[in-house]
Amino acid sequence: MTIPEISVDTALAVTDKMVSDSPEGAAAWTFGQVQEFMKEQPALFHTITANIAQCYPRDQELDAELAAGKSLYIALITYKLVKSAIEAEELKQLFAEGDADGIQDGTDDSS
Repeated sequence: MTIPEISVDTALAVTDKMVSDSPEGAAAWTFGQVQEFMKEQPALFHTITANIAQCYPRDQELDAELAAGKSLYIALITYKLVKSAIEAEELKQLFAEGDADGIQDGTDDSS
C-alpha cells in the first residue's frame, strides 16, 4: 500500500492529540513516544537517529542533544501522521467493503 496523502484534518488531529497527551511540551511527548516507535519500527528508528547524528556532529558549536531531540520530535510527528493516515485509509476501505456487501448502519438486510 502506498502512503495516503495526509489531510489537514489528520495533521491537526495528531498534533492536537500530542498536545493533550503531553501538556509538558514536545520534549516530554517525544520521550513518551520513542519506546513505542523503537518497538514498532526498529530499523526506521535507527535509520532516523543515525541520520540525525550525521546532521549534528558533536564537534559543531550547538547543543547537539537539543538539536537531536528536536529532530527526533519532527521524525516522530511525521511517523504518527503517516501511521494515522494509513489507519484512516484502512478503516475507509473496511467500511467500503462492508457497504459493498450490503451491510450498512450495523444491520444486515439478508434475513
